[in-house]
Amino acid sequence: METITLPIILLNIIPEAILLINLGLILIGIKPDKKRVMVAGILQGIICYYVRKNCGFGIHIIVQYIFFVLGTWMVVRTKFMAAVVVNIIMVIVAILLEGSIGLVIPYITGITFGEMMSRQYLRVLLSLPYIMILMIINYWVIKSKFTLEEDIKLLYKINGKDYKKDSCKIVKKTV
Repeated sequence: METITLPIILLNIIPEAILLINLGLILIGIKPDKKRVMVAGILQGIICYYVRKNCGFGIHIIVQYIFFVLGTWMVVRTKFMAAVVVNIIMVIVAILLEGSIGLVIPYITGITFGEMMSRQYLRVLLSLPYIMILMIINYWVIKSKFTLEEDIKLLYKINGKDYKKDSCKIVKKTV
């Protein structure tokens, strides 16, 4: 398993967790409490360290996901199904962004993925574009008040909202 050091936890894993939790909650229509999101992100960074240190490769993903769902549910105090959906969104966003950035950066820099993961300073430095893109997406989603509630009707039920009441918008009639 890879070695995770304190700078990687502080500058990569915790900010990533905070941004992904925040994004996931906003996308499903929950306005997150910033302090709770930060505590959940810090907790996930700590959990990530111990899971990756003590679990074998592959199984660590399942164990981390379970702890991330429980952490989001208990710390952020969402409904359990909301925590599951938030973490599914987190995984999808992380895979898409890390995958595409992970392909582009080695191509541009000429540094192999193995070398990036083995050198602490490179790993932290090369994770910055990923963190910046997450910050931009969070900013855009907040500013535009974008959610997936209209697209995924199940989110109304998960959030305990009435679809007919909350999705109807009053439109002025013009004559």
